[in-house]
Amino acid sequence: MGKLTNLMYDVRSFWQKPRKNEYVSYKEVFYFSVGGMGIKSLGSILSYMTLASTCLLFGTVYGLSPRHFVILTIITNIISLIKTPFVSMLVDNTHTKIGKFRPYLLWAGIPTVVGLIGMAYVPLEASPLVKCVLVGIFINLVTITQPVYNNAYMGISQIITPNSQERTRILSISEFLANLGPSLIQLLLPSIAGIFFGDDCMKNILTYRIFVPIFAISGFMLGLLCLYNTRERVLDTRLSTEKISFFKGCKELSKNRYFWIVSISKFFDGFKGGIGVLLAWVVTYQLGKSSMLGIVQTITSVGFTPGILLAPIFMSKMGRKNAAFVTHFLNALMALLMLFTFKRGFAFFVIALFCYNFASGPQYIIQTSLLSDGLDYHQDKYGTRLEGFAQNFMLMITTVGTILSTITFSFIYEKFGLVADPETGLTDYEILTQASVREPIIQWVVIVVLISGALAALPYLFCNLKSKDMIEIRERLEFKKFRDNGDFEGVEESVVREAYAKHLEQIELEHEADKAKLQAAKDLAEEKRLAAIKEREDFESSLSAKAEEMRSQGASEKEIKRFIKAERNNRKEQARAKTKEKLASFNFERKAFAERKKQFIKDDIARRKQAGERGYLRILAREAFEDMIIKENNKETNDCDNLQNT
Repeated sequence: MGKLTNLMYDVRSFWQKPRKNEYVSYKEVFYFSVGGMGIKSLGSILSYMTLASTCLLFGTVYGLSPRHFVILTIITNIISLIKTPFVSMLVDNTHTKIGKFRPYLLWAGIPTVVGLIGMAYVPLEASPLVKCVLVGIFINLVTITQPVYNNAYMGISQIITPNSQERTRILSISEFLANLGPSLIQLLLPSIAGIFFGDDCMKNILTYRIFVPIFAISGFMLGLLCLYNTRERVLDTRLSTEKISFFKGCKELSKNRYFWIVSISKFFDGFKGGIGVLLAWVVTYQLGKSSMLGIVQTITSVGFTPGILLAPIFMSKMGRKNAAFVTHFLNALMALLMLFTFKRGFAFFVIALFCYNFASGPQYIIQTSLLSDGLDYHQDKYGTRLEGFAQNFMLMITTVGTILSTITFSFIYEKFGLVADPETGLTDYEILTQASVREPIIQWVVIVVLISGALAALPYLFCNLKSKDMIEIRERLEFKKFRDNGDFEGVEESVVREAYAKHLEQIELEHEADKAKLQAAKDLAEEKRLAAIKEREDFESSLSAKAEEMRSQGASEKEIKRFIKAERNNRKEQARAKTKEKLASFNFERKAFAERKKQFIKDDIARRKQAGERGYLRILAREAFEDMIIKENNKETNDCDNLQNT
């Protein structure tokens, strides 16, 4: 109970402003995480529309063959490779008033939703060629925009704070909450569709045409919370306006070993992902109930959760290097477990996949944290910041891996009998109900995944960036920010450092005051709790004394019970009246605050328009209002402290 109370006061105290030596409030973490639910939900919907034979929509419903998927995959990924350099320059040379990433949560999100909905409306009666063309158009629209959309969210996570430890904690919290979105999609889409369309709902085109638009639009709207309520923080403000050419970006990235460590490991993502997509086939053709896909996916996806929550502990105890190596190597071990158990029954497949997902859970957090540290290291050493280039060039590398993995898996599918009809050009996936076809495919896919899991672990052995290095790097970046943002042109280094030391002392004093205020609030709450307990005990004691007095005067037990009940009811009514009064006061203050905020935003937007500003005015006005409230709270705290000292 004590820990819960401390957490409650911690959240309340730091809801609007961050704690000592940190940058992000609980409020911003909340909106970043909940917005991430919507952003990641679009990726979850895309998992039902992958260019793979295991995709029930493109394979079972549209009848495309493994060979069709190879052709579409090669074309799509070539387009992806071509567009990547341009997207890299576009993102890293985007310098709006709200940052380089946040605008893409709107402008990349809209076409992603359009593409997802379009893929569900390919005509069933069309020829295989027409189907391939239409699927290709919509999948390429999504392939171009969805990575930008997702990378915008990832980019915000890398610069939401320059504090490495705080960033890791935020990633752990946000990943846990954000992944609830995909988990709900995986559970609800097949389950709700099963209610309307039965056990074979995932083979029914209406499932996709009805529910994909609903979930896609809802996810996009939820993602806007991240756009409107988070901030990007770059320690060197000059980097927010510096233009970076394509060749300079390539040259800079070539010097960053941590980018290459993470990228080489992620090259094998396409191969490692082959084990998860098998689940749709196993549920549909082994169990014969595609409506169960949501429930089974939810069960196996739960495996990600403990891994996500334990990621900060893994990094703290083992270090980023060892944590990354161990979790990737565990993928190989879990694939080995599946290889020797999946033929024993469906339950063994699910258990092995659950364990595989547990090992995969921390990897995104560890990789993102390691890459963010590598970018901080690069900024400290070379003076450039390359989140956009890093993300998109990493996408190029993983794209090559995706092409090779698709070719590899398609070869395995056709090798064991999953081929197109020579006359119609369509593939009958019902052949997978035969264990003699299905089990060899699963076996060889798992073998490929096992090998790729081991290879993905190896690059992390070459990582040598330690926690103490990051502390020193962050301190140097903080000093550079202070020096560059201050009026120190022509001033000696010693004078600047002396001013910086005073600046740090002032920050320390402010944080100590916040800490004392928090402790005082906790002490006051504890006093109130103990006083309430004593008041309740005194009340019960007085009732007992009054009951004894009534007995001595000859009152019956029935009269005594009636009296005690009346007294207790009267006490409850008084408590309700006080609560009602407090709620009325709270609602009045809340409405007044909301009205003040509304008027401030209106006036601020008008002022900005008059000054000739354009774009994102409402977002900027909201942020200005939040900054004003924080300053007012700080001033109020300082005034109270000064009054108490006086």
